[in-house]
Amino acid sequence: MKKLIALFLVLSLCLWGCGDTPLLVPHTHKDLTISIPEDFLNLADADFAADMDFAYGLDPIGIIGLREEKAVFAAYALELDLQHYGALVIKGNNVDCTLTEKDGIPTFTYEANSYTYVVTIWETDEAFWTVQAYCPTERFSDSQSQMWEILRSVTV
Repeated sequence: MKKLIALFLVLSLCLWGCGDTPLLVPHTHKDLTISIPEDFLNLADADFAADMDFAYGLDPIGIIGLREEKAVFAAYALELDLQHYGALVIKGNNVDCTLTEKDGIPTFTYEANSYTYVVTIWETDEAFWTVQAYCPTERFSDSQSQMWEILRSVTV
């Protein structure tokens, strides 16, 4: 009987302790897979996501992804590598920041309209991807670890 009670207590503690961490569910979009917490909503039909390849969110965090075909750049005689594409994204967004690396992932962070954006840059054989996590700036310090957990889950 003591073993049964001990087993029940261990299982209860495991379930209780694991309840705060939502399961990450992989979602594949063409040649990129990202793992999103199971409680996040798919926001692909939202007006703000009209030009995005995917959008997910749950207050306070949003995740968006945009795929750009390399053939489009080649048509303008632009041969870009990952670093040059990242610099082009920064310039295109008209933000004052520098492309750096975190955990081997090209990234930059900027603030606009009371939001903080963490942008990661990815490359496949056919395209470049920008995958962004964002949240209200006043909630960034509490949200950044979950944002990075999601961004690190990307595979191409």
